[in-house]
Amino acid sequence: MYKYIAKYLLLPKVFRFFGVVVLPSLFTGLVGFFICSYLALFVLPADATQQEIYRILFVHVPAAIFSELIYIFMACCGFIYLVWKTKISAIMLRSAISLGLVFTLIVLISGAIWGKPTWGTYWVWDARITSTFILLIQYIGLLALRTSFNTMQTTDQILSIVAIVGAINIPIIKFSVNWWNTLHQNASITFSGSSIDAEMLYVLPLMLISFGFIAFSIFGRNIQSEIIIRQGSSKKIGELING
Repeated sequence: MYKYIAKYLLLPKVFRFFGVVVLPSLFTGLVGFFICSYLALFVLPADATQQEIYRILFVHVPAAIFSELIYIFMACCGFIYLVWKTKISAIMLRSAISLGLVFTLIVLISGAIWGKPTWGTYWVWDARITSTFILLIQYIGLLALRTSFNTMQTTDQILSIVAIVGAINIPIIKFSVNWWNTLHQNASITFSGSSIDAEMLYVLPLMLISFGFIAFSIFGRNIQSEIIIRQGSSKKIGELING
């Protein structure tokens, strides 16, 4: 099964695949983002409790979901690389770091903007906020490690190990509001239902999908850049681009 999948993950095939899908994905994501932003800002009614400030959650929540999912993805890529030594796994891990960093920054900044009128302060050392801040530090550390070693192989191994070990923070972020008495609210959407009114809820998954397309396009460009860096010669790069 693994060998069957691996033959479709050869670097030239991956490079050309993203060359085809990146721009359509970016276009789809941007169109969806602007439509969802219009709905969130001008169509949906104000919240009965939070009034207008709740609208920032349509950016905050999808960014929070992706900040955690990307790290889980990186840890999986690191595990696959350490076990099977597949180059594409290491490339995917490296390509996702900056993307996860940006989403985590969006989470913290949008959360601070939401927190001032809601809690009366931009920042508190709440369990959810603190663990998310630690996630930001983890992304920054991984980004720094990318250029801290002499060989690509050593870098890939260290990044993989650190990503796997750091994944312990993801369940802490997820369940911090349940484990500790925190200022941050509990999850608004669970398997048992949603505390968000159905009239407002439909925009959230649409924004999440839009973010997904945008993230996928940036991820694809990062992968192409990583592949080019690893080719090492202009001849190989030319063959890669021209097929």
